[in-house]
Amino acid sequence: MDWSSVPAGPEDAVFKVSRLFNECKNPDKVSLGVGAYRDNNGKPLVLEAVIKAKEQIGKLEPQSWIHEYQSIQGNPDFLAASQELVFGKEICSMLGNRLVSLQSLSGTGACSLGFTFLQKFAPKSKILYLPDPTWGNHFGIAKHAGLEIRTYRYLDLSKPTTPMLDLQGMLEDLKQAPEGSTVVLHMCAHNPTGVDPTLSQLEEIAEVVKERNLIPFFDNAYQGFASGDLEGDAASLRMFVSKGLNPLVACSFAKNMGLYGERIGALHVVTSDQTSAAATSSQFKIIARVVYSSPPRFGAMVAHRVMTDSTLRILWENELKEMSGRINKMRSELRRLLEQKLPGTSWKHVTDQIGMFSYTGLTKDQVEHCANPGAVFMLPTGRISMAGLNDGNLEHTAKAFAGAIKACPV
Repeated sequence: MDWSSVPAGPEDAVFKVSRLFNECKNPDKVSLGVGAYRDNNGKPLVLEAVIKAKEQIGKLEPQSWIHEYQSIQGNPDFLAASQELVFGKEICSMLGNRLVSLQSLSGTGACSLGFTFLQKFAPKSKILYLPDPTWGNHFGIAKHAGLEIRTYRYLDLSKPTTPMLDLQGMLEDLKQAPEGSTVVLHMCAHNPTGVDPTLSQLEEIAEVVKERNLIPFFDNAYQGFASGDLEGDAASLRMFVSKGLNPLVACSFAKNMGLYGERIGALHVVTSDQTSAAATSSQFKIIARVVYSSPPRFGAMVAHRVMTDSTLRILWENELKEMSGRINKMRSELRRLLEQKLPGTSWKHVTDQIGMFSYTGLTKDQVEHCANPGAVFMLPTGRISMAGLNDGNLEHTAKAFAGAIKACPV
């Protein structure tokens, strides 16, 4: 078979940043593209809680854990722990059998399962609203699922150098959404902007979602990693449930446990009653069966132990505080250096934002200047991964930013 007619696909934007960084010969080069945590030495971090969980599993009798296929639904103990982590004990108790869960291939897999389910069974609309901007893969997953994609305003683009939430634009767009449409919300640490609504703003958003009978779909990729507070990072989702809304929630344990390559996630769905819960669960299993059949076993065992062993849970929560604290320190230091190098400018938006990412407000030309000659690599939108910064490269990064802004004024 001759495959010469197959066209080359476009290169993924994030992986392009990594390629350009790897090709760069400058010894001071900095990569601020990929969303993976790095320690203050720029190295990947394996959490101590995860190390100890794996040690505990390794000491178990061989017969107590095996490498057989899991059920399509996944590890039930892991799923129960994930439910409680996201919704809290009180809400889990209130929902009871109305809560449907399926282990997924991290957050990407959870979004894929959820979007495919919506395309097949959303009763009134196959329209999916995504924030503008959002995680780039949301578009690809939704398109592959066959949903009609629309966007709602999220950033106030009238102030491009100081990104902030466009609440009024967001509410106006959602009020125009056809009844029964799905709206994707980031539970915390919005990717790629780091701009999150306040609780009072979330109240307004929830009221519009309820008034328009929209389906809320929460992407939960950073719980605990955003602020260091597992409970606080879940406040938006829990508020929606308390208002009688029935959301879908796509969860990832890549960032908050560092289990990137284990592909551990979960999809949770709040249904109306036990009958609809059983039917929903059956359809999710059918969707999963034809894609990957069975989810990973080992990573789910590790995540379950970290969440439920009291000693490991305390250790994990402390490590989350340390990781989020280091990122917040990088935000403060970057702001200080930029305001020092660019007198009269404000970089308050960098410290106002939260989580792994920051929308710097740099233009495309400035981003290109940062890369060449600055050797600081980021997405063309000016989004940077704060986890890529450390004490050793902050000065170089701030110098590159300042040089780009002076060379390419807006």
